[in-house]
Amino acid sequence: MRLRRVVPVAVVLLAVTAAPSLGQVIEGPDGPVEFVGLQEWTARELFDAIQELAPGQPFHACAAVMERDLGFADAAAMSYRTTGSDEVYTVVVGVEDATRVRPRTIGSDTLVLPEALESLKALGEEDPGLLSLAAQVLYARADADRTAEVAGWTGVDAEALAEVWSLLDRADGRRDDRLALELLERDSSWETREIAAFVLSNFPDRDATWHALVLSMTDPEGRVGAMAGGVLRGLTASGESLRPVDWAPAEEPLLALFDGTNPWHFSTTLRVLVATGIAPEFGRRLARERPDLLLAYAGAEHRGTRAPAITFLQAISGEDFGTDVEAWAEWIHGQPD
Repeated sequence: MRLRRVVPVAVVLLAVTAAPSLGQVIEGPDGPVEFVGLQEWTARELFDAIQELAPGQPFHACAAVMERDLGFADAAAMSYRTTGSDEVYTVVVGVEDATRVRPRTIGSDTLVLPEALESLKALGEEDPGLLSLAAQVLYARADADRTAEVAGWTGVDAEALAEVWSLLDRADGRRDDRLALELLERDSSWETREIAAFVLSNFPDRDATWHALVLSMTDPEGRVGAMAGGVLRGLTASGESLRPVDWAPAEEPLLALFDGTNPWHFSTTLRVLVATGIAPEFGRRLARERPDLLLAYAGAEHRGTRAPAITFLQAISGEDFGTDVEAWAEWIHGQPD
């Protein structure tokens, strides 16, 4: 079988002009695999191509195969374990068109870090998973019982997590805010940019924080994007009402994310925009200018994949077409320029 360049696997296959397809689910080696939005491939053809290239590899690790061997500009594969079962549901997102992947431009400087940030950086180099976890459980900060609880169900060392909170507390001044933004803009070290994104969790009351984190999700280094996404999830995890954020200054990175840059964090992007009260008019502009990935997610069979897209569409439209992707597409395309 001739291998062709694909769009999304388990996925979101992105085509500029074609209408998004509904999800296609087939049985994989560890459970169902969903292909969302395929245009040139059938689910079976694409699944077989990946299996042929990487026999025996868990299907949730297929993103690397898609990028390396199938010509994807970007790809992601998310796995969800069924409660009380060993079955895994896999959703793969891929982007075929390279013009849709627009990572941010990074700086070329090497800036001096204060002691607290150097210590956080050292912790990150020693235990990358520790800082990644901390970003997503910010609700446990300053609460010894919750920190111990998190340590218990994740297996991390409670004292190490408490040390992260202590170092983060030492970087919560106005000067640290400015420095974190400067590091993200100018520093060439991805390790430094990762720590800067983490430090911004101290400043959720400033629009510039949210803008910088969204921009950082388009960082060419995956660890930086993952940290920015983790912080955004951590800041919105409590479910409490957040003050509205003016997202207009972040239009360029948001359009890049809507187009398929870093598909690992598209759902996070949608949830954050809704949680921070995106202005409906601005949201409608994003949807109108970059509808394909949004509609592909809305048409997914997997509830956890489609829910953020539908919630976003409901928030910006005042309409509720549920899972009717054709109705949502008609609504989007009916919006004035």
